[in-house]
Amino acid sequence: MHRILLIIIILNITSCSTSVENRGYIFNPEIQEKISQGMDKSEIISLLGTPSTISESTGLKYYYISNKFLKYAFLNPQEIERTIQVISFDENENVKDIEEYTLKDGRIIVYNNDKTIPKGTEATIIQDLFDNTGRYTSKEAIAGSIF
Repeated sequence: MHRILLIIIILNITSCSTSVENRGYIFNPEIQEKISQGMDKSEIISLLGTPSTISESTGLKYYYISNKFLKYAFLNPQEIERTIQVISFDENENVKDIEEYTLKDGRIIVYNNDKTIPKGTEATIIQDLFDNTGRYTSKEAIAGSIF
């Protein structure tokens, strides 16, 4: 009996495999070598495709974002690699600058999961105790209650 239990535990532990998930843009080294300064915006789109995002202020920067995550069983995926390629254009829509950032260049942002309660909606203990006072005015509501 103990051997069967041990075998089941070992099989369960070994079945939890790791996997690597690619998310976002998939970079192709051969195509990356073709990009150079002075290229037209339409040439960049034909080579790389639609960017992951475009700068909202001027529209003169294209961002191509790629991530790799390590996923183990039911645990939250962990980001192991990030590449962001930023292509800047001048006023004539020609490539002005090409920058590349990695996970090491980024900052880790800790998200706060606390709820924001708008001012004036916080309930005090006394308000919680007397919250339902005066709400039931019809005879049917009172007759259906425990009183």
